[in-house]
Amino acid sequence: MKFLLAPTLLSLAFTGTHCLAQTASESPDAPVVNSGMNGEMLYEILVGELNIQQGQPLVGFSLLLDAARKSNDAQLYARAVEIALKERAGDGALMAARSWTQSLPQDRLANLNLLQILIALNKPRETLEPLKKEIALSPISERNAAIRVVPRYFSRVSDTAAASEVVQNALASYTTNAETASVAWSAIGRMQMLNANLNGALQSVQKSMAKNTKEDVSASFLALELLGRGVKEAEALVLQALPKQDKPDYPMAYVRVLVEAKRYEQAAEQAQSITQRFPTHAEAWLLLGSLQFEQGFDKQADASLQTYIGLASKTPNENTPRGLMQAQSRRASILAKQGKLQEARSLISQLPASNDEDARNRLMAELQLLREFRQWQAAFDLLAKYAGEDLDLVYEQAMMAEKLNRMDEMEKLLRSVISKDKSHFNAYNALGFSLADRNIRLTEAKELIVKAITLSPGDPFITDSLGWVEFRLGNTHQALILLEKAFKDRADAEIAAHLGEVLWQLKRESDAIAVWRQGLEIAPTNETLQQTLQRFKPGI
Repeated sequence: MKFLLAPTLLSLAFTGTHCLAQTASESPDAPVVNSGMNGEMLYEILVGELNIQQGQPLVGFSLLLDAARKSNDAQLYARAVEIALKERAGDGALMAARSWTQSLPQDRLANLNLLQILIALNKPRETLEPLKKEIALSPISERNAAIRVVPRYFSRVSDTAAASEVVQNALASYTTNAETASVAWSAIGRMQMLNANLNGALQSVQKSMAKNTKEDVSASFLALELLGRGVKEAEALVLQALPKQDKPDYPMAYVRVLVEAKRYEQAAEQAQSITQRFPTHAEAWLLLGSLQFEQGFDKQADASLQTYIGLASKTPNENTPRGLMQAQSRRASILAKQGKLQEARSLISQLPASNDEDARNRLMAELQLLREFRQWQAAFDLLAKYAGEDLDLVYEQAMMAEKLNRMDEMEKLLRSVISKDKSHFNAYNALGFSLADRNIRLTEAKELIVKAITLSPGDPFITDSLGWVEFRLGNTHQALILLEKAFKDRADAEIAAHLGEVLWQLKRESDAIAVWRQGLEIAPTNETLQQTLQRFKPGI
């Protein structure tokens, strides 16, 4: 049967191929290019594309791949690979990519496709030759850039040991070349870190930085990551790199690593240094002010935070709203400590809110301030004014009612949340725990908490509630198992208070005291823990 191809389909077939020919009518002076195409191949391409359009992509793939092999056309090979990948036919994509590289061995795109498909199919041991070729085919001026991106190719591979070995073998020759040694050792080190070989990664970083003649930053950032993973020896390399930085990004990252390690004093010193070297870098002032605030240096913190506000307001970016919220919240806390609570609240309320999210964040910042200074009534009134249909805010209002010992109102609010959201596990847990803590309606309390843990399995705070209601029900040993698990999963002062009480009742006073001491280290002013210690007077 004969049929006519629609003009759109004809156009599709030609646009999916390489430029087939250049006629004299297009450019009289240009040489004619012999593409290797003939009428039979063109027909094959058209039929292939037609099959794809009619829902037979793998048939179309076979026809286009055959045409690519006959014509050595790069774009036809690319089209065949594209179809196979789209259909998740990994073996087909690999076959097409191999044919492409065999037909056009100097085609870098063909080789890169083969490399990436092998990685996607989790065949890292087969990537050695394509990886070597990818680097070799890169222009000399781009060689370091080509090496630098190598670890990205393997970032999601499961066989990290094989991938690390392949990269090390592929880059071996580049580690002895003065122009590429630093970047090559850095790439090897990153693969070693991916394989959890931290000592090997450290040694590679040391070699990279020793060979670094062009101040490449890849090794220094890798050293920083190793420090963040607990490799203490990497800090000497980080400190070595710091003075060479002409931008604040690296020193800022170092400060964050120090903060993560709870080395606050050193973090503050480094942040101070950044503000001296880069005085117009707003985020450095915010970081410094926050660290000074946490250390109790209120005057210095306020000055740093005001500097941040001034700089951020002049050059705002996408992080500015959050930064301003953080800065003004800390300044408000400083004012509140001075007895200027209304001034503190006003400072937060004046923050701009260009959208609903900003407005909500502003509300939560004010709420946190009131909580911090135990202004339960003011917090309750604030939530009553703005909660509306926001169930999370209604839940928070219920928690403020509990602080005010208005238990009936708390229960009413929590039940309204549950009635509107059957999956709100925090509301179930809070209501169940409040009943258990008051030692009333214990069967109902347990039912509510079991519902909560069903909705959020493994939550340590709900496990704590379940342990507490079991204790109230007289199931002391079951309570102990639950509370020990909760405390293991989350070292929290309130959980410590409950666990210690159960241990004390079981005549394991020394174990109880040890747990309570841990709780005091976590949060020495925790209200529940302090009340528990006052009742039992363990002499801590």
